[in-house]
Amino acid sequence: MGTVRVCKGVGMVGLFSGGGGEGSGVVMKIISWNVRGLGRAEKRKEVKNLVGEKGPSILCLQETKLEVCDEALCASLWGGTPHFFSYRPSVGASGGLLILWDASLVEVWSTESIEHAIIIHGQFVQSNDEFYLVNVYAPCDNGAK
Repeated sequence: MGTVRVCKGVGMVGLFSGGGGEGSGVVMKIISWNVRGLGRAEKRKEVKNLVGEKGPSILCLQETKLEVCDEALCASLWGGTPHFFSYRPSVGASGGLLILWDASLVEVWSTESIEHAIIIHGQFVQSNDEFYLVNVYAPCDNGAK
């Protein structure tokens, strides 16, 4: 198993070194961020700047507050490089999940949207490491979970 390093800042940035053990030189970056809404252009620009600065393999966003998500929106967040996405719509102005990934670094075999979560299953292309990733946004109220 590789090593995980968490850096402080906007959301959480995890760096996973894998693929053949230490010294393999393969680093996968995963960013998870509760954006508290993507409706404003300023927030989308902030996400795009973070993606440009950190260069993640995978970006997980929670509380998008978007009922609809399309390729144009995802391109405005990810930029011009090849990418794919999976999303779970908000219920009114509550919730909403989005996962974007770099198509040249990550191969996703399946995605599943369930209540309060999106699950993706795939592999990192450079290392052939298989993974499951779950992006979750759930109510704080135990009765609503």
